[in-house]
Amino acid sequence: MIFGIGESPIDVVVEKYNYSPGETIKGKVILKLKKPTKAKQLKVALIGEKMLKEMQVTSASIKSKERKREIYRFEIPLDREKEYLTGEYTFEIKIPSNLMQTLPEGAAGEIIKTIQILAGSESITRWYVKAYLDIPLGLDISKQIQINIA
Repeated sequence: MIFGIGESPIDVVVEKYNYSPGETIKGKVILKLKKPTKAKQLKVALIGEKMLKEMQVTSASIKSKERKREIYRFEIPLDREKEYLTGEYTFEIKIPSNLMQTLPEGAAGEIIKTIQILAGSESITRWYVKAYLDIPLGLDISKQIQINIA
């Protein structure tokens, strides 16, 4: 939906929602614009966002704060600069085999995890496939769906 009204003019469809590093995400982007729209290009991206949850403890209260930080982005163009209206565009994005290697393995990794928990911060990584139509001097049209990579 755009601004909460009607159906979205762009959609992202994937074959499945659960992936492992090394697999290929296969899907399609579907455009259903109401009028012809000039755009620089149509792109699809795999995006990883780390959701950082921090706890702040004082003598009076405990506060929780969430921040998100983009940790991974891989984009591929699906079409060039032109006037868009409707169409289906297939894509394939190979997930790197070493994507999940953010912490050292073994004892060192466990120590870092323990310190994060004791310090009151923990993190979750969320993965998205996002398609967007890059419209010059206007609002881009985009749609993202969440997937799981484990």
